[in-house]
Amino acid sequence: MTGHLLPMMPLLDAARAAGHEAVVVTAEEMEPRLAPATVWPAGPGVAANVEETLRRTGSHPAHPGPGTIEYFAGVRVDLAVEETVDQVTKLDPDLLVVEELDYLGPLVATMLEIPWVEHRVGAPLPADFTAMLRDRSAKNFEARSLRPSARIALVDAYPDFLLGPDEHHAADRISLRPTLNQHGEGTAVSIPERSSRPRALVTLGTTVEDQDALASMVSAVDAAGFDVLATVDTADLPAASSAGGVHALGFVTLAKLLPEVDLVVSAGGTGTVLASLTAGLPLVLRPFLADHPWNAARVAAQGAAIVIDDPADAGEAARRIMNSDSHRTAAASAAKAISTMNSPEHVIEQLTGLVHER
Repeated sequence: MTGHLLPMMPLLDAARAAGHEAVVVTAEEMEPRLAPATVWPAGPGVAANVEETLRRTGSHPAHPGPGTIEYFAGVRVDLAVEETVDQVTKLDPDLLVVEELDYLGPLVATMLEIPWVEHRVGAPLPADFTAMLRDRSAKNFEARSLRPSARIALVDAYPDFLLGPDEHHAADRISLRPTLNQHGEGTAVSIPERSSRPRALVTLGTTVEDQDALASMVSAVDAAGFDVLATVDTADLPAASSAGGVHALGFVTLAKLLPEVDLVVSAGGTGTVLASLTAGLPLVLRPFLADHPWNAARVAAQGAAIVIDDPADAGEAARRIMNSDSHRTAAASAAKAISTMNSPEHVIEQLTGLVHER
């Protein structure tokens, strides 16, 4: 899934800048969204994985439950393990960096005796949910008579100020400062000139495909007196896109969009939320699925977001943010806190040292 891979690209970029070879082993369909990163294809794409998950469980993986467990810890492993082992064997890496919900990576690392690092992007997952994922993953090792190898570090891009009072850091944690995404096919898109009106980014990220909800958000924000940059194709916004202040841009990297807006209207995906806070931008959040409700609650508790239930309320919420200093002040404080986290370059130095110590 794009939203799981894009937040890992700053670390890949830092590794390449330091002179290391760094590639992404994933489904071939991810290549345009990760460009210019090198992708070594392995395994089917999201649609095939979802189809198999539904066949096995009858539950869609977008909503926490049996389908999510089987998708990440079962289906992705079963359908991609052979091709992934082949690609990683050819690459012969010194280190695997594995996204938190990628239960294929630790299995491959164990099979090939390669040290591995867990890369966390989002908030700590609920303990019972994590336990179910690990129980399902354990079956993959048992089927191969393997004992899972331990990670050598946890790289964590989720800021301290979003953690709850009972959430604590792992002993092997290395913080990683979130960095605005520079990858993907949308890097060449031109951003329209600003008018005298405030401007909002309206995006549902890379996972939610509810065009009616997005159109409702765009219309509401436009009616509230904002110009709108929307990450959707013009054809998907037939009514709203006719308005002069609405610009339907398709997929565009956040690094290009965020410096051009005053606030963000989003579903609450981790990548968009952290990128917005990194840029010091307040948010209007309408959660849809997965970790969206968790992120929304955490950011709202910090005063940097307003959470809504009805997409049509996005305009009123955006206007409330612009008419008050409190949300913008909270977002600026969040950006300052994020700036103190380790840079990707520093994290690469630490990981290189850990590998050399082995």
